[in-house]
Amino acid sequence: MEEQMNFEFKDEEFEKKKRMLENFKVTFEETGDPFVDAGGMALEYISKQFPEKTIMELIEWAAKVYVVKWNAKLNALFLNSPITQTSKKGNQKILSTIEMFKEIITKSSNLGFCRYCGNKTYLSKAGRDVSCLVGSGTFVNFHHSHEAGLMICPQCAVKYFFLPFGLLSMGNLTILQSTTNYGTEFWKMKTVKTNLDKISRGTSEGILKSDFKNPKNALFKLASELINIFANKEISENLTLYHFTNFAASVDCNIYSIPNPVFNFLSRVLKIKARQWFDFTYRYYHISKSKWNEKTNQWEIKDKIVTEDDYRNCRNEIFNKLLEGRSILSNMTSYYKKQIKKTKGIDSSMAVYYAKEVIKMTSEQINLIKSIGNKIFDLMKEEDAFKKYLVKLEGASKAYQLRSALINIIKKNYSVGNEETIVTLDEWVTYLFPDGQYWGEVRDLLLIFLYEKMHENDMKIEVDVNEQIDETEENNEEI
Repeated sequence: MEEQMNFEFKDEEFEKKKRMLENFKVTFEETGDPFVDAGGMALEYISKQFPEKTIMELIEWAAKVYVVKWNAKLNALFLNSPITQTSKKGNQKILSTIEMFKEIITKSSNLGFCRYCGNKTYLSKAGRDVSCLVGSGTFVNFHHSHEAGLMICPQCAVKYFFLPFGLLSMGNLTILQSTTNYGTEFWKMKTVKTNLDKISRGTSEGILKSDFKNPKNALFKLASELINIFANKEISENLTLYHFTNFAASVDCNIYSIPNPVFNFLSRVLKIKARQWFDFTYRYYHISKSKWNEKTNQWEIKDKIVTEDDYRNCRNEIFNKLLEGRSILSNMTSYYKKQIKKTKGIDSSMAVYYAKEVIKMTSEQINLIKSIGNKIFDLMKEEDAFKKYLVKLEGASKAYQLRSALINIIKKNYSVGNEETIVTLDEWVTYLFPDGQYWGEVRDLLLIFLYEKMHENDMKIEVDVNEQIDETEENNEEI
């Protein structure tokens, strides 16, 4: 009699779990977690390609891809999961994965709030076998309340399982997180869609590999591709690249971000001055055993031209500075000086875009600096003393030196009888050096305007374009 009652109880429990599996649906609202959202993006796209499949059937499909087509090569992602366990073979990996998710979805204990999406529901433990960069097992003090792992809901656990389809491999693995639908759509096409195309053709062997190993350079390449694909759209974006591994003892994650002002600058310059931007940034790769040829505008190694395959993973000073929030205006100054003797036309628009979007110079300040540059150029031309003026401004590595150089120029302008002053006191205080403005950026932009003016007037003067312009001290010393 007692055995019969136990059998009926088990049968009811089975039916309950069966209904839970049949009724389980995944919603695709973003959580803010880059890993869960990338997995959700992949699952959403895949589910639209197979609308007849249930969630459990999609999990089985993905498990077969990981095991059969990818040879279970997910050790850097799901450490010691059923997929990567060496003790399990072939179909055992797939069956164990299906059973694991049946348990996760039908679990009816541990009511609480999911650590990813914040929803109140039944939770399950997520260690490094089903998620990344978390402590688990013996590291019970790693989580809140000494839990044995990250407590997450079934929806987030399922989304996480599809994360491999939304990754690129660059030595470590990468996710691109975007703040707009354009960026999300771009990453989806670059990863998930490409993966499915390869799977359908039978050429997929694992997580997609990028040509890049340097994630910083890769992030700027991705930003350029995004901007070019949606060139007819006005996109204000913030891109973040997560470069990580969940493998064994080498767990690591580095985060690189192109903030909104830098992205806006890139978008503007790539649409209007793309050739000038690429020419400028190309000069600032650090390529071993190479030499820059100023005549051909190319890197060379023993008279052999360096190709993109040779330099794409080399350190780039401009990209690094932009990611670190450091000014690149001094680099632009050196670049524009080298263009004085070039036959092709140059203009200062690239520097102006940067000053407006990233440094946040006002139009009034930029116009005043340009006006001062025009007046100084007239003095240089009248005296036929270009080098004398340039040496004073280029050599101003401290605030007081720039102040002294400008005051001497103001005196000279007055002594030669010019009615219009170089700059008024009100302009000096209000626009030229407003509170919070770094004086060195004013000097650099002034020099750029002068170089542009010299080029426009085809000045045949002796200027040592290889002479290093003095770096300004990076402090906001009062002018």
